[in-house]
Amino acid sequence: MSDRSPRAAAWRVRPSAAKITSSPISSWAASAPSKPRRAGSLSEEPPPADATVTAGAAPTADPRQILWRNNALQILSTVAWYVVAPFIPLYLAVQGAPAGVIGAIIGFSGVVPLLIALHAGALVDERGPALVTQAAVILYAVGGVMLTALHAVWPAATAYALMGIANIGWAVASQSVVAAASTPATRVRNYGYYSLWNSAGAIVGPVLGGFVIGHFGYRTAFALVWVLMIPSLPIAGRLPGASAAPRRPLSLAMAPRLVQTILRERGVGAVLFISFIVVCAQTLQQTFYPLYLNTVGLSPTLIGIVIAAISLGSMVVRSLLSRGVDRFGYAALLNGATALLAVTLGITPLLRQFWPLVAVSALMGASLGFTQPLTMSLMVESVAAELCGVALGIRQGVQRLGAILSPMVFGVVTTAFRIEWAFFLGCAALLGAVPIIASVTGHLGAPQRPGHTPLPVPTSAPGASSRSD
Repeated sequence: MSDRSPRAAAWRVRPSAAKITSSPISSWAASAPSKPRRAGSLSEEPPPADATVTAGAAPTADPRQILWRNNALQILSTVAWYVVAPFIPLYLAVQGAPAGVIGAIIGFSGVVPLLIALHAGALVDERGPALVTQAAVILYAVGGVMLTALHAVWPAATAYALMGIANIGWAVASQSVVAAASTPATRVRNYGYYSLWNSAGAIVGPVLGGFVIGHFGYRTAFALVWVLMIPSLPIAGRLPGASAAPRRPLSLAMAPRLVQTILRERGVGAVLFISFIVVCAQTLQQTFYPLYLNTVGLSPTLIGIVIAAISLGSMVVRSLLSRGVDRFGYAALLNGATALLAVTLGITPLLRQFWPLVAVSALMGASLGFTQPLTMSLMVESVAAELCGVALGIRQGVQRLGAILSPMVFGVVTTAFRIEWAFFLGCAALLGAVPIIASVTGHLGAPQRPGHTPLPVPTSAPGASSRSD
């Protein structure tokens, strides 16, 4: 693959006495903290470590700086999303949309993201995360402008759909950055810190959105989306411009043909099932929880605080994620988190006071705080390094399928019965899935197969305890 820009050489993990040669992409491949080569891998052997530096080669980049920029983008984008997302159902209800229509709008907004998820992952593998992230920033800004300027149901639905498309780019690009900048030994910790920053943004966003809506109205709150994208664009431009894969990047046209290869990898099916069932419950919470809180008489400001408690619970457990995996293992954490999520959904309709709702929201967030980063890490662990973008795109596609089906199904239940029954049904579905998850997670996080010994962790490795990734 030919050089596209000087930035293509900029993202390299600091090598240890290794010199760089060849193209920017292959030179970064020589020094990136890549996974050992897997059987059936489509990549070529990396260039020799004793090669010489080409004239004009860009200086090496500290992976900590890359992770800092990536995490800074996460908090900005997550604040922008949560300023809007928890209040879109309320906004649509104010515009006169019934619960069934609101569920359909939320569900259909995931159709295009579902269709492009795989190709978004392949684009990250081929062109790098900078391009994809910049496109996501622009789509967020356009969606924010539409929500600010156009006050009706269908323009709001269109803007929400654009932001949903952008979320695919945010997710796949940022998760690929973490995967490429991590060793097997630091991956869980780095994904934990990455998710921690997401949770921080998800705490600030709904509180800020609820306060602004309560005092200044929806238009001012929605304007915060495009305002937050102003600093995001230059930060996105400083992400890696070369392929995030530490070996030869794959062609975008190859992406559909790689799906079966990835699905046959051990553990991928289990990760996708868990991702699907959890995102169905999470979408139920995101779509109908604000409506339920409104029915019990909470103000937009208090609704924002209750929603923020979910993210606070996630943030607390994600700071302990690596220790939890070391002590309990992947399977126990995933099973326990799914059961806890089911219980919190089941008791939510029984609560009508502010503080009990805050408490159950924190527990709900704790369960989600384990499942999301663990499935990210397991997906990356299950595939070859150069397939990470496509694999994460598949995971995003499965999640978008759940995000489409969940609000439609629960919207029908809410329309036919009451909103409380949507939560009861979600609880029953999760409890039914727990035995299935237990049966498919026994091997997850098991010791690597022969020839897959994790790389040693240097003292300056990203994700060290001295920094917040």
